[in-house]
Amino acid sequence: MTGFPNHPEGVVHSDYRRQWRRGFSREKRNGVKVYRTWLYPAANRGLWGRSANYCSFALSAALVGPWIAPRNGVVIASSPQLLVGAAGYALARTRRQPFVFEVRDLWPQSLEAVGAAPSSSIFYRSLERLAKFLYQRADRVVVDGEWKRCTLAAAGVQPEKIVVIRNGVAEDFCLEPESAGALSARQQLRIELKLLDKFIVMYCGTLGMAHGLETVLAAADRLRQWPEIVFLLLGEGAERDKIIRRVDELRLSNLHYLGKQARERIPAFLAASDACLVPLRRSEIFKTAIPSKMFEAMIAAKPVILGVEGEAKEILLEARAGIAVAPEDAEALSGAICTLWKNPLLGLKQGGNGRLAVLDKYTRRHQSTAYLELLAGLVNTPRHHGVPEQLQPGEPTSVK
Repeated sequence: MTGFPNHPEGVVHSDYRRQWRRGFSREKRNGVKVYRTWLYPAANRGLWGRSANYCSFALSAALVGPWIAPRNGVVIASSPQLLVGAAGYALARTRRQPFVFEVRDLWPQSLEAVGAAPSSSIFYRSLERLAKFLYQRADRVVVDGEWKRCTLAAAGVQPEKIVVIRNGVAEDFCLEPESAGALSARQQLRIELKLLDKFIVMYCGTLGMAHGLETVLAAADRLRQWPEIVFLLLGEGAERDKIIRRVDELRLSNLHYLGKQARERIPAFLAASDACLVPLRRSEIFKTAIPSKMFEAMIAAKPVILGVEGEAKEILLEARAGIAVAPEDAEALSGAICTLWKNPLLGLKQGGNGRLAVLDKYTRRHQSTAYLELLAGLVNTPRHHGVPEQLQPGEPTSVK
């Protein structure tokens, strides 16, 4: 169950406008039943619009959910944002089903990290109380890494209910590296962009407050003296207008903003690139983040330049799949780019290492198998205060 497509521009997709006016739709995609409930469309920027967007979906989902949920199942609510968790909890309790609270980003701590909500504010404290409530009531709390698990356990969440299911990527997400199809797509896109002989450094993803993209712009400014190096920025988000203005102010002829791209085109962009950027702002809470775009670059055999500390850095260095630099350090970032530009064999080796690591540990097939085992164990299992009765303290809680 989800809302009507409107992210990140805040405009309901033309294919869904009639159903949006009705307030509900159902469809089947790849054999999966998808139910859409009404929400207030809002761009991914501005507190009040986004709050209305979040609240409207949470309310409609909580009201409609009990009427469409199957009898025997598990309710999974994925956060961010926290009101999705509240709707999922309401639905699970109404239908007396197990409730899994899936935590991809730690809220409200992430809001403080990007300057959206100070910890002293009523808004922050309200979200903090809601998060604690959901952690206490969930039958399982699923996180994507060990650092998140440790952070939640230290904050008082029962360790025996926290389960690690890592991020992953589909094995067929990208074009087979060095295949005729990948080489052709690389050539065609480079010709289309008039970047045939350039070293292409790509950022593909949300242009958000958390991503520290001003550091990428500063690195591009430092590297303008080498016209062989070109930056591509793909995506949409709250910081888009600010980024475009800054690019114009700096007159960055070596950086091309291509906007939001259809997901089907991303494999061609990955094939055309020589290195992929995965930055975040410097923050203690972001040390628990494991950006999924890192795995997408790795499966495509592209070296990753990672501006994230913590668990993501550990994964990258263990795989020997790229170069890790300090967050928000433009000098280190530009240095890493130059290293890969001057040493193409190093980039090829790191890209190959990354692909092998993903195929070994981080495919969707691996993660979904573990997740299905978790869910199967929850169905028709007696529960007490949000913790399954048969699970005893000290039993393994991390699934990898």
